[in-house]
Amino acid sequence: MSTKLILAIAASLLLVTHVAAQVPGATPQKLNAILCDTEEQAIQLASSQASGQTEPMAINWVNKAAGAEVCGRYIGYAVVEIEKTENKNGGLFMLAGMRFSEDGRLGWTARWVSPFNSTGLARGT
Repeated sequence: MSTKLILAIAASLLLVTHVAAQVPGATPQKLNAILCDTEEQAIQLASSQASGQTEPMAINWVNKAAGAEVCGRYIGYAVVEIEKTENKNGGLFMLAGMRFSEDGRLGWTARWVSPFNSTGLARGT
């Protein structure tokens, strides 16, 4: 096989993998964030940071609780696939599921918003 043919095949395989990992119609964004394997782990990370732990301490705490490396810094391209809010243990969290462009894996990030108070929401305040 010629070198040009081999390079063309390799490029087409990379393009197919890259496109398959994306959400249809979404554009990958450069991302520098801490992502976790599950929603629950992302919520644990966000709540530990909201309670005053530093980023490395919070990551270490979640990883130790899971018994594996489930949260860590991700730098690369990803597409936001899922966005939602969740009430967990009296706190309101914004969750985002990010689909990695490189391998198609889903990672989660969460941000603590505020203590959840249903009475204030019921009155529209």
